[in-house]
Amino acid sequence: MKKSMHRPIKWIFVVLWLLGLPGGAGAAELVIIANPDLPGPSLDVKGLQRIYMGKLTRWSNDEAIVPAMLKTGPVHDAFVESYLERSVHRFVTYWRQMVFTGKGLPPRSFASERELIAFVAITPGSVGYASAEADTQDVKVLSVSRN
Repeated sequence: MKKSMHRPIKWIFVVLWLLGLPGGAGAAELVIIANPDLPGPSLDVKGLQRIYMGKLTRWSNDEAIVPAMLKTGPVHDAFVESYLERSVHRFVTYWRQMVFTGKGLPPRSFASERELIAFVAITPGSVGYASAEADTQDVKVLSVSRN
């Protein structure tokens, strides 16, 4: 009898432990990065959303915006959900419709943070994101306001 009483408690601890693991969709700490030559140290969330939805294509200096993102993973999921305020499924569906109707192409995607950061470092006008622990010394880290 005592053994069965401990099982629910054991499972509660397992579930709580899993929810607290780093890399869960809500747990990832992110930074928004840009090419080092990009003027300005900040961006607002609405502007970031417009960039990643293909609605804003030029910086204030008329340079083309080149958005970059990860293909998948917890950092990608956290970015889409936290900054773009959409589910990953809804984001993918949006871009499938845009491509199908000929209205745009999705942001350039990369398999790893290292590849994404290297691309942003050498590509004028580019913007992306990475985990807070990533090596971002070759890119500019932007502050993002949530007005």
